[in-house]
Amino acid sequence: MKLWMIYDREGMERNASYIQMYQERCRTYEIQVELVLAETLPRRLRDSEMPVCALVRTICPEINQMLEQAGIPVFNSYQVSYVCNHKGRTLEHFKDQVLSVPSLTFSGKELSDILTQKPQELIHLFKNQFIYSRSFEQEERELIRSASDFVVKAVDGHGGTQVFSIGEDKRKVLSGIGGHDFVLQPMIRGGSSAEGKRSQDVRIYVVGKKIFAAVMRSSFGDFRANFSLGGEVCQYKLSSQEICIVKSVLERMEFGMAGIDFIVDGGRRLILNEIEDVAGARMLYQCAPELDIVQEYLRYILKEKIFRS
Repeated sequence: MKLWMIYDREGMERNASYIQMYQERCRTYEIQVELVLAETLPRRLRDSEMPVCALVRTICPEINQMLEQAGIPVFNSYQVSYVCNHKGRTLEHFKDQVLSVPSLTFSGKELSDILTQKPQELIHLFKNQFIYSRSFEQEERELIRSASDFVVKAVDGHGGTQVFSIGEDKRKVLSGIGGHDFVLQPMIRGGSSAEGKRSQDVRIYVVGKKIFAAVMRSSFGDFRANFSLGGEVCQYKLSSQEICIVKSVLERMEFGMAGIDFIVDGGRRLILNEIEDVAGARMLYQCAPELDIVQEYLRYILKEKIFRS
């Protein structure tokens, strides 16, 4: 039997060690890992022996859909890929389940106009256009009302590279977003300390319906706390209340493996920010090398979804 891992060319080269982990662990199940370039998938579906399942490690919901239509078990599903690889869709999908960052989606051609507006004007824009959730309207209103700055993000950006403050150089923001549709959000900061303003978020790794591990990312002086941008990381223990928040997300959608990202505000609340469908695990292995999420993920896929079906 074989398992397909589907990458674009750049991702395949960048993730060689991660791919090797899957190859080594699949030997336990006598399964061969076969790398498939996304661009060759239509031909492979016509000409190849079908795999026992496919892991899509490139961001293209159409690929997930193509595999599902061919009858191949896909991780993650088309629904996960379609919703979670668009920041606006993600927050809209879950905002009645958990407190989420208020967000408005705009086309790329509207970015220049948004960047000319002051925070008070953007607060007014939210008051006119944002549709509040049924469950968290009061909290959303406060997050918007108290905002002293706003953030713009490409809807399909990853790793914090297309995330900017409204106050940054306009040419830099326009170049960074690059004409993509984008979301506008109030900036939410954590507390302050002797080292200055602190930004924190928590990445929660989930496998199926199980919370596998949590990592806190922190940054001082930059509202982006991404590990890839230099944020500090440490393993994080969720409280019982925080576990309930994560479970509310898991009730709304079934994942294979994903990274659910919450901003931590000054009141230590978890506020849903985004969900990584093609989640990397580098910072988890750095914080807790004894936690083997690749092994856990394969166990879930093969024992729970394939061998029992």
